[in-house]
Amino acid sequence: MMASNMSENKLFNLLSDMKHYHKTYAAYCSKTTKWQEMHKWTESAEFESNVVANLSKYFSGNMDQQIRVLGIGSGDGILEMHQLQKLTAKFLKISASVVEPSELITKYKDTVGMNPAADNITFEWYKQTFDEYLACHGSDKKYHFISVVHAVYFLGDPDVFIQKLYKLLEPGGILLVIVVTDHTGSGCIPLHKLKDDKTTNNYVNSFQVTAALEKLQIYYTQSTYTETYNITDFMTNDDSEEGELLLDFMTGTINFKKSAPDDVRDRVMHHFQQVLRIEKTDDGDEKISYEEISDILLVTRGDKAK
Repeated sequence: MMASNMSENKLFNLLSDMKHYHKTYAAYCSKTTKWQEMHKWTESAEFESNVVANLSKYFSGNMDQQIRVLGIGSGDGILEMHQLQKLTAKFLKISASVVEPSELITKYKDTVGMNPAADNITFEWYKQTFDEYLACHGSDKKYHFISVVHAVYFLGDPDVFIQKLYKLLEPGGILLVIVVTDHTGSGCIPLHKLKDDKTTNNYVNSFQVTAALEKLQIYYTQSTYTETYNITDFMTNDDSEEGELLLDFMTGTINFKKSAPDDVRDRVMHHFQQVLRIEKTDDGDEKISYEEISDILLVTRGDKAK
């Protein structure tokens, strides 16, 4: 019988190697419906009424006034540019500050250069982490809309970063936070036994964020969307490099399949077996899917600071 490799192998946090992280992120982007779902939500009546219309009320019809927008962890800007496009339909002048520490900020700039909707938007680029941005620029500049889409995992203690974000809002300003729930997807992949030694990625989830909001007595609204992963590659093909990269992204670890202790790998793969969905494709092949639910949290700052 092969001995367990529990004592020999150790998993490392995916965020400790950003080059590998970007490889896993590319694999994730090719295997998820996130972009379609987020596009639908931004086009929905919910975004129109809860973001665009509410900001319009703040300006009381004076659409010539410049609206200030802050994106944190904006990545390549695909989602954020779509939000900005919706805002340009209502507001004539927009100043957008982009805080993104990785090389993806270059792709964002390329996207802006090819998008006519960006003509009425003035961009400021900050290739920094959120904390570096605050250290350099302080919290004096306030924003009417702050977008944090699946970036809270990089921001540390929710009690701390929620308070920082809230203080950056103008009265009447809106904070959008999108974060995975604690009961689906990466929020419930059973890696908990490894987290005591801080070698794996202890993802922040929506439960922690809403708990922070409630602790700070900040009112929020909550809705959800569901994205689907195509996990066929790592469930059926042990030699699939893209499958291994996707598994690394979903577990928040580096080289999970090769490095995980036997019991941890078995536990995680059993988890996928329990919740996966199998369907036939048009060409008769099997497609194995996995669903993840994310919470959409919207905060509007009142007239008085907390």
